Parts: sequence; structure tokens; C-alpha cells
Amino acid sequence: MYNYNQPKKIDMNFVKDGAYRGGEAFSALNRSHGLFYVHGSLPGLVNSSSKIFASISEVGIFDDQVKPFLGAANMMILNVVPMDNSEVLVRCYIDWNEDLDFQVSIVVF
Repeated sequence: MYNYNQPKKIDMNFVKDGAYRGGEAFSALNRSHGLFYVHGSLPGLVNSSSKIFASISEVGIFDDQVKPFLGAANMMILNVVPMDNSEVLVRCYIDWNEDLDFQVSIVVF
């Protein structure tokens, strides 16, 4: 029998980034490590038939701006689940022993 440890769930407010890519693009910032869920709501835009693509990257402050960069930690998107209640659930993993700043970006079609 498999033993599943329930990872923590991080509620995030996705902010539309304004760039047109054929879909609607959003991103959110937070800190974590290990296995966790990113959770957000996009009312009127997401249902279980939505196609959602997600990425994760480490972020830092460069020239007084938050910018993504390639750090030493492996960061992974494991699953993306659009739901009929307009919510998006993204399972992520950061292979590091302490919390790191990260950005999750999604595009909804």
C-alpha cells in the first residue's frame, strides 16, 4: 500500500501580466521548498475543460526588480488541474532544504 504524505497547500493570487500570447497569462510569487500545491482562483476563465500550461522558476531582486533566474535548485511542475469552480491546483516540487523565492506562471486557453 502506498503512503502519501499530504503536502502543504499555498493559496496564491494570480495577477494578469497583460501580454497577449493567444491565451490569458498570469503569475504569482511565493516561498517554499519540497512538495507543495499552488492554489488560485480565476473566476469566469477556468473550468475543467480549460487548457492550462504552467512553469516555475526561482526569482530574485536584480536592479530593484523581481526577475527569474536559473539557480542551483531543481524546480518542477508535477500536475496542473483546472476545476469547474474556477480554481487551479498546481502540484510543485522544489528540490532544496530550505524555502526559496519562486514564481509560478500559467497560461490559460
